[in-house]
Amino acid sequence: MRKQIIIGGLAGFSLTVLALTTGLLKPTIKLVALSSLGIIPVSIIVSENIHRKANQKVLSLEKTLSDARASREQLENVQDDNGRLSIGIAELKTELSRVEKSLSSLKTENCNLKESLQFTQAQLAVSSSQQAELSEQVAEYEESYSNELESEVHQKVQEYITQDREALKSKYRALIEEGEGIYAEAMSISEKYKAWAGEVAKRHQDRKAYMMGLTGEFNKRIGEAQEAWEVERGHLLTQIEALNEKVARLQQQLAGDLIEPELLSCKFAIPGQIANELAKLIWKGFSIPLSAKGAQLRSEGLIEIGYTYSRNQSPSELVGLLNRHSDSLASELGVHKITSVREHDLTPSIIVGLRREPEVKEDTVKRLLTPIDKLATQVLRGMAQKPTLRVMGSTGAGKGICVKYLLSIMSEYMECYIRLHDPQHGSSEDHWDIPKVSKSGTETKKALSKISQQLRDREVTKINQPITVDILDEIDTQLEKSDKEQFLDLISRIRHLGMKLILMGQNPKVNRAGFQWSDMGQMIAFYQKESALDAIKNYPALKLKEDILTKQYYQLSEAYELKNKDLDTHKQ
Repeated sequence: MRKQIIIGGLAGFSLTVLALTTGLLKPTIKLVALSSLGIIPVSIIVSENIHRKANQKVLSLEKTLSDARASREQLENVQDDNGRLSIGIAELKTELSRVEKSLSSLKTENCNLKESLQFTQAQLAVSSSQQAELSEQVAEYEESYSNELESEVHQKVQEYITQDREALKSKYRALIEEGEGIYAEAMSISEKYKAWAGEVAKRHQDRKAYMMGLTGEFNKRIGEAQEAWEVERGHLLTQIEALNEKVARLQQQLAGDLIEPELLSCKFAIPGQIANELAKLIWKGFSIPLSAKGAQLRSEGLIEIGYTYSRNQSPSELVGLLNRHSDSLASELGVHKITSVREHDLTPSIIVGLRREPEVKEDTVKRLLTPIDKLATQVLRGMAQKPTLRVMGSTGAGKGICVKYLLSIMSEYMECYIRLHDPQHGSSEDHWDIPKVSKSGTETKKALSKISQQLRDREVTKINQPITVDILDEIDTQLEKSDKEQFLDLISRIRHLGMKLILMGQNPKVNRAGFQWSDMGQMIAFYQKESALDAIKNYPALKLKEDILTKQYYQLSEAYELKNKDLDTHKQ
């Protein structure tokens, strides 16, 4: 119908234009015709716009309705997931029902608009017929009433057009406003739905993340429990193996057999160390376990060692075996010669006699030794270049006696301010008999900080007097490894500042205090008793002389063990 109206209007408009251009109509009639024909395209355009907007709104509402229905299906699927949202779903259904009613009323209104359009088209047809009648009347009264008629017709046409236009504008404006209200309401519902759907999706994501977290934590706990069980299982298996081995050893001991070599608890006694080392060599070379029962240093450097053996071991075969391999055993043991291997006359044991070195002559001892006063002078002169002295030795090795003697010589050569720091103040081994600045570990650590501060002050002021000598006892236990770099920096910077350090420690292995053997190059190192062997073995600068120095050490040690054998401790 709309297409027919458009085609008809265009045809009429074309004929009118043709008549006007060919001059078939008079001017007055032309004016009326043009005014009347202007109504047709206006009506067509307005009708077309109304239909287009109405169709757009209908399509939008249908799309909204389709989305709402899809949402309702989605809501039904997730209804079981959250009971709290059931009220919202019911409200949404009510809202959708109201939208459907609104859509139904809009469709009804659209039908009314179509009827109104048809009515308007009918009015246009009537107007066309009236126009034809007016044209005939104009033709009849043109000559006599042209001016008056033209004026009256023009006035009436204008009134008609104005009234009709205003009525149509008001009507369609009301329809448009109503449609916009419906559209806005539908959009509001859509936004609410989107917000609600977003909240539901977020809740699903939160629940999913929560479940994944619970699952991960559960798996982690299971893994940790399984790892702990594996570790515990390994410990139990280890304990079972150890118990089985212990049971086997106990069974052998009950049978009177030795399981492995039994060694002497001899600490630093050289004969006992040799006895233990020989038992290890026999076990390693021949798989024969022996129990070291004693070792004694005889005159002229001869050592005798007593061993017992297993009940199933033939003593004659053992003696013969050791005599046959005495030279190789002596070489591995590092002694001069195994002089004899024999059975004991009264007990089930064997006696091994050996000599560590050929007898040391007195002139050899004198050649190897430096007189103590000369040694002290050399050390004090060396401290002018290396102002740090490190004295190392085990408990009872004589570190305190050595340092006290050096201090007595030092006090004769120079005026100095001596500060003693002893964290073991009051112990049974405290033989200093001189005043102390620090008497505990805490005070010693504070003193270290003050020494560092004194270093910095002297570097700034350039005042290097008085000369200070700090004796730090038990440095191995007081100096943390983390302080090593700071302490080494202190040692390297005090040379020209009138400061000297004497570091004392029980532990001969320097790395226990955070140092390396290469750091000893910055100090004068004083090794006492067995700590000298550690230095010979580990200090790179002594590596090339290791064999010679080791031999000389044992020569001196053997000679003075014989001299000190029958002396009291304070006279040795």
